[in-house]
Amino acid sequence: MSLKLLMSTGLALLWLAPALAQTPFKLETAAARAAEPAVPRPVTGGVAGLQIRRATPEPALPQVPAAKLVDESALRFYASQGDTARVAAEVRRLKTLNPSWQPPQNLFEAAGTAIDEQPLWALLAEKRFEALREEIANLQSHQPSYMPSSDLSTKLVQAEQRQRIVAAGDDQDWHLVIDIASEAQDLLTCREIDLLWRVAEAFSGIGDAPRASDVYRYILAQCDNPKERLATVQKASVALPAASIHELIAMGRRRGASGEFDPVLLDLIRRGVGKAAGGDLSEMPGEREIKQLEASARRGNADDAALLGWLTFSRKEYTLARDWFTMATRRPGHAKAIEGLILALRQGGNPEQAEALAYQHREIDPLIRKQFVEIVASDITGPAAKALTPERQAQLEAFILRDQSALGAQALGWSLYNSGRIEPARGWFERAVTWGPGEDAVVGLIVAMHRTGQRAEAVAMVDRYKDQFPAVASLGRLQANPHASGSGRLIAGRGRGGGGGGMPSGAMRESIKLYEAGRYQEAAAILDRHQSSISGGMQELRAWAHYNAADHQTARKIFSDLKQRRPSKSVEHGEFLTEIQARGNPHRWWYN
Repeated sequence: MSLKLLMSTGLALLWLAPALAQTPFKLETAAARAAEPAVPRPVTGGVAGLQIRRATPEPALPQVPAAKLVDESALRFYASQGDTARVAAEVRRLKTLNPSWQPPQNLFEAAGTAIDEQPLWALLAEKRFEALREEIANLQSHQPSYMPSSDLSTKLVQAEQRQRIVAAGDDQDWHLVIDIASEAQDLLTCREIDLLWRVAEAFSGIGDAPRASDVYRYILAQCDNPKERLATVQKASVALPAASIHELIAMGRRRGASGEFDPVLLDLIRRGVGKAAGGDLSEMPGEREIKQLEASARRGNADDAALLGWLTFSRKEYTLARDWFTMATRRPGHAKAIEGLILALRQGGNPEQAEALAYQHREIDPLIRKQFVEIVASDITGPAAKALTPERQAQLEAFILRDQSALGAQALGWSLYNSGRIEPARGWFERAVTWGPGEDAVVGLIVAMHRTGQRAEAVAMVDRYKDQFPAVASLGRLQANPHASGSGRLIAGRGRGGGGGGMPSGAMRESIKLYEAGRYQEAAAILDRHQSSISGGMQELRAWAHYNAADHQTARKIFSDLKQRRPSKSVEHGEFLTEIQARGNPHRWWYN
């Protein structure tokens, strides 16, 4: 008796005996359901039928002549051999099975023209179905009485249906899969597990998770192959909601303390932890399940250790994250775990260790080299910037050039700019703009061009990028303001015109001379000693001396004070340039 699966009550499958393992999974057509009265259906064998509406009309297929209800192939074979005793015995057997059946009257007349079907079976085995149908038609044209055996006819139809289901599934034509399967009920058994999987996938593909779940339930209730059962739940785990998967896992057989589908359960935990590490807590496992994952990690599963590392990192538990990532890196070549360990060390307050680790593993993955660049960039820019040693600068330059890192190029550019090496800074800014123009790189290139006398080029850069970056638009002030380096005499002259205050003339001349010679720090020191007695013009020179000596904080304070007391375009320009030096704070580089 055929098994009919009730999609809304799939748990009834658990009550069926193993003897029904080859009962087909039944799909009812919508037409069959519509012909029945609209009353509750009695449950047959504990399970009711599946209602399914065909998605598209099934294309007509060339048909093998209808198979007889009674398989007479053995009877005709015995007749062809002239074995009357076996013919009589076969007649009695067939009459017992089919009381209304009558033996053919021309049995022995047709015996002399018996057809050897072995070549036909060979075509079937080779899946040459069209050639097989042509051969059957050819035989019938010569012997009109020939009918292929019911076994051959049935297997040909089933083979074609199987082929069509597979082709439709490969094309992800889910509705067609369901349509064909609804006409191929006898194929939906444990012997054809791949077809059952494809039907379940088709239901999932059209968004009908409950019926997909019912197919998976049928397999677990009826099929015994352990590998196929595990594969079934694994397939379901990527197609069904978590709640449905847990229900399938509950149908697994127990082996002592272990469950048949424990590996799938662990995969669900991994999936939930992975989502949680990315900020999605919808499938976050409980503490008990997390401990299962931790046990797996401690048994040597590096992927699980890394997963726990990302989870704890997302929670800002950097010490725990460092420990899990360290465990994960015991497997050679685990690039993501090394990347995670570098991040955990960096965020946990150990940037030196993070930098050393990134440099050590620089050949493993470009992302690790990117980490190295980010760490150094954060360290050499911003208010607490550190000066680059020649060795560290050489390492950074090698990384930047190898991967064409715009981030690294602009960071190195600002570091060199802030240390007064304007010309090499301009070169790195140019590379950064070429590889990936960002606001900081463009601003750096413009101010470096201005400092090196390329004012026309600087103005052109402002015009090119002012609509893209707000900070660049404000650099339009550069067009009207010559850079203060080289303007010491002008400022000093303006100062004398306004009164020299109490500053000795010798000290004033010496400070201007040092400034003009590029010895800004010495000039600033002389002016600082006389700051209470110098004029506004010399105060402005003092600000520029500090600016060019890379003491931007002091320069900014002097410019701000001057702006309050005696505002001018030059003072405003100086204040603006000191603001630029604030660019490159570590947070600007973090996830760029």
